[in-house]
Amino acid sequence: MKIWQKILGSSTVLAGFICLMGISIFNLYQAEILAEKSQKKAVQALTITNDLEKYLKNQVLVLKDFVILDHNIQDMIEFQRMMSNFQIELDKLEMLMDKNTEVLLIRRHHAFLTNLANGLDYNNITTLVKSQADIKAINSYVQDISLYLSAISQDTQREYNIANANIIRIRKINKIFMFVAIIGIFLIFLCQLIFILPVIRSLHKLQVGVAEIGAGDLNYHLDIKTNDEIEDLANNFNQMTSKLSDFYQSLESRVTERTTELFQMNQDLETEIADRKQTEIQLKKSQVQLTLKAQELEKTLQELQEAQTQLIQTEKMSSLGQLVAGVAHEINNPVNFIHGNIEPLKEYLHNFSTLIKLYKTHYPQPVHQIENYIKEIDFDFILKDTNQVIASLEVGTKRIREIVLSLRNFSRLDEADMKEVDLHEGIDNTLLILQHRIKEKPQHSEIEIIKEYSDLPFIECYPGQLNQVFMNILTNALDAIDIYKEPNNLTEKNSVKKKIVIKTKMINNKFITIHIGDNGIGIPAEIRNRIFDPFFTTKPVGKGTGLGLSISYQIVTATHRGSLQCITVPGKGTEFIIKLPIKQKNKLA
Repeated sequence: MKIWQKILGSSTVLAGFICLMGISIFNLYQAEILAEKSQKKAVQALTITNDLEKYLKNQVLVLKDFVILDHNIQDMIEFQRMMSNFQIELDKLEMLMDKNTEVLLIRRHHAFLTNLANGLDYNNITTLVKSQADIKAINSYVQDISLYLSAISQDTQREYNIANANIIRIRKINKIFMFVAIIGIFLIFLCQLIFILPVIRSLHKLQVGVAEIGAGDLNYHLDIKTNDEIEDLANNFNQMTSKLSDFYQSLESRVTERTTELFQMNQDLETEIADRKQTEIQLKKSQVQLTLKAQELEKTLQELQEAQTQLIQTEKMSSLGQLVAGVAHEINNPVNFIHGNIEPLKEYLHNFSTLIKLYKTHYPQPVHQIENYIKEIDFDFILKDTNQVIASLEVGTKRIREIVLSLRNFSRLDEADMKEVDLHEGIDNTLLILQHRIKEKPQHSEIEIIKEYSDLPFIECYPGQLNQVFMNILTNALDAIDIYKEPNNLTEKNSVKKKIVIKTKMINNKFITIHIGDNGIGIPAEIRNRIFDPFFTTKPVGKGTGLGLSISYQIVTATHRGSLQCITVPGKGTEFIIKLPIKQKNKLA
């Protein structure tokens, strides 16, 4: 018998047995579900029957009190409520039992009882004979209803017992089927294992034979008698090894002859190769020397270009910083003088105002000339407006002092060494200097600045150089947003609110990142890889030098050992991500 026939036959038997067991178990499961539904229905019917008996008993008690006692209207109201509850539960029982004869009889006799109650005399004058007749009729109706309820309860209890017995019996049968199924599957698997074990042993012999042949034993012979495909494979294997042995012997003699020829040729080639190697060594030495001269020249040129770029930008920023610091110093002196005299001036005006009030109190009728002059100059308005003028002066001088402080902080000429600073302060100072480009103008609306600052520690850096980086990136962002306002670049995006988003984050307590993004024109894909190259710019002639981003990249990566990344989508905006270490391992000079 073939292997596939053995496996297919046993698998077919297994599948048929599993299907048969599955169908039987499914049928038992359906029968159990039906029995449980019948049991649940019987429990509901019993519950409703008990409630009906309780409501009926309460109705009879209330109705008898009404007949026997003083025909209290409250008893009749209570009877009506009990009757309504009885009708609701009776409706539930009728829906549950579906046209049961006893339920219909209960509904009819309860209707008789209801009609009897509705026909009772509500006046207090009632004869004893009439009361006894009513009580007798009530007892008769109640006895009939109770009899039918008892019959329904007994039938329901009987159904419950039958359903419960069926459930127990089905579950026992189900357990037996499960046990039989497990035993059957185990036996079928055992039979399959009996069929497969000889196949496994034959395959093992075949594997050993392959290993022996691979080790070089071409005389190895497989002895497999299984009457299936493996025996045919073993016979073919033995024939193949016999042919390989003959071929190996023939090949060995041919190889010996060819080896002698190759040995002689190899000696000739060795002599020729030795001569060529000597020539190649001389050529490689010359090539290495030329390559080293070219690399040194290229490195020197690159260093010169970087030094030139750094010197140009450093000189510009140094000159700008000195100019800013000088202007800030010159503005600060007169502003401090004005701001310092505001408080004495306020005190003098207060004293002067007090003196005038005293004059008006003690000399309420001044001479005619003084009175006319007071009206002419509107003296009351002058006193009131003078305080507002002084307050405006105070606000203005405070604002000028804040601007001067921001200019001094931005230039940081007195902070050439590396130190720990608050980067948020540097960003805010840079934004204050660029306020003239941010605020609203006749040709464009105000650019929204969104700050999402995290709680950052002080960063060890060169603050003046990082302020230069912030200035370059924010200026480029403003330029990208301004492009949309030019006549040749009017697009649908003009209707979108122009904004710059600045976010700061801390990463793993070792690095911080600064995200500066805009919703400007973006950078085309074809020039995205060149934006950090020296002297490369996309701005028109006279508007850009191509040094800002190059210097910024050098400051972030080389000076501060961080990274500067650009993410841009043409037409949607650009985001620069500055990543800096919180502490510099080795402080650079």
